[in-house]
Amino acid sequence: MKYLAMAVILMIVGIECTIAQNFTQPATKVDKDNTEINQPEEKQIQDSTLNVSQVAVILNKQDISITQAQGDLDPLIFKTPDGKNGWKVKIPGSKPLATPAVVDGVVFIGGGFGSHEFYAIDSATGKKLWMYRTADDGPTTAVVEDGYVVFNTESCELEVITMKGDPVWKKWLGDPLMSTPAVSNGRIYMAFPDSKGDKNHYLACFNLKTGDEYWRKQITGELITCPVVDRDNVYAATIGGSIYCFSTGNGNLVWSSNNDNVTSSPTVWNGQCYYSQRKEVTVKENGKDVKQQTELLALRKADMHASLSLRQVSNTKADYLDYTKKVTTEFEGEQQALDDSVGFGGGKGDSKMKQAESNLGEASVHGVWAYQGARPFAYKEQLYTTMGSLLNCMDLKTNKVRWQKEIKCSTDQKQSETRALTPPVLVNGKIFLCSFYGDIICLDASTGDLIWNTNIKESISFQPVVVKGKLYISTYSGSIFCIETGDLSDDGWKMWGANAQHNGLIK
Repeated sequence: MKYLAMAVILMIVGIECTIAQNFTQPATKVDKDNTEINQPEEKQIQDSTLNVSQVAVILNKQDISITQAQGDLDPLIFKTPDGKNGWKVKIPGSKPLATPAVVDGVVFIGGGFGSHEFYAIDSATGKKLWMYRTADDGPTTAVVEDGYVVFNTESCELEVITMKGDPVWKKWLGDPLMSTPAVSNGRIYMAFPDSKGDKNHYLACFNLKTGDEYWRKQITGELITCPVVDRDNVYAATIGGSIYCFSTGNGNLVWSSNNDNVTSSPTVWNGQCYYSQRKEVTVKENGKDVKQQTELLALRKADMHASLSLRQVSNTKADYLDYTKKVTTEFEGEQQALDDSVGFGGGKGDSKMKQAESNLGEASVHGVWAYQGARPFAYKEQLYTTMGSLLNCMDLKTNKVRWQKEIKCSTDQKQSETRALTPPVLVNGKIFLCSFYGDIICLDASTGDLIWNTNIKESISFQPVVVKGKLYISTYSGSIFCIETGDLSDDGWKMWGANAQHNGLIK
């Protein structure tokens, strides 16, 4: 893509200065229970340019050739060009699929945006085990914890079922629901609009087994992808760019910021919160000043008594965050058509969609439902994130970029308005990621060098999972692929964000 040549890498220097433009000075906050929260002074570390070479990763021509006719839910066995075994299952309806969860030999996956089905599939053979029908459409990516399967429907319920497909409880929350829940220590954390009440958005905590509500706290809007749980705190980034940290026990607000322009859910490592951030700059184009969206990787150190700081460690041109550049594209037309198919053609319910349009470049319920952003993940004291076609690796001890790879996808049909790469998966010293153009990629986590790749000839939007030497991929056109990685030690990334807390495999 043309923007890659303009990518700028920033490093931390030891000079701090008070933020004057991008971050306002917040007043002392009071939570919903009138508990005063110390909102500390915010500071920023200014960065200078790093001399880090941007190295291209050239993918091999390794297309999977599947010529046999295939019926719905009929597993098709194949081999990759380099001899890896795999299977493919086509889900009825051919709708965009979210990330599956793979636990105890079972693939749990919703039937796609607009569907009313939720499936359990044998992870070894691809054969259907059972199907559960939802009252409302659009099951999200599933979370599996303590023998329960948890998901919500885009319209408009939170559901809990057993791993055998038996209903436990469900709760109508609001319309629409575009993020997925998190589960930790017998509690579910879920965001929703109070559509039957004040129309505001809330983050709430429910009992996993009974659905009883422990607490709810008002937030500015829908969440980006999911809540993230780390130890005794739950973190929530909203589509409008705010970020919150609440206590998991009673929901008390620990800290928050409404001015971060956050564009991904956070990763929490060693008491520090990492996320991607949008920044608008002015550039010259044909001799004129024009607005350009860029995407940064940011760090916020926070507790109740210390000042917060923001560290910018990379800066990438990001047309995919600019809705004015996406609005006329074919892909945006497809997303609006998907909205129209489920009743969101004329209006977007209580989604507060204008927040997503201005901050994330998304203006459809499907677009936010599928949005994952440049979510960073920590692994072995390194931080990995994808921005556009770039894969970045940063040392978490020094906050300096170690290397940056430009992934040369195996198609020439690239658009700068489309986010090319999924968030990375990190297991067994390897990075697994996929591209919107059908590429499946495995790299060395230490060096970023290519280990193997293949192409399934279907668009991939969602992060894959890796369990017991097998990679599971869901596609935009309604298929599930399972491909052997060649190493049984490739294991542990069982659902979106690795586990039910969505904070990756912190090691």
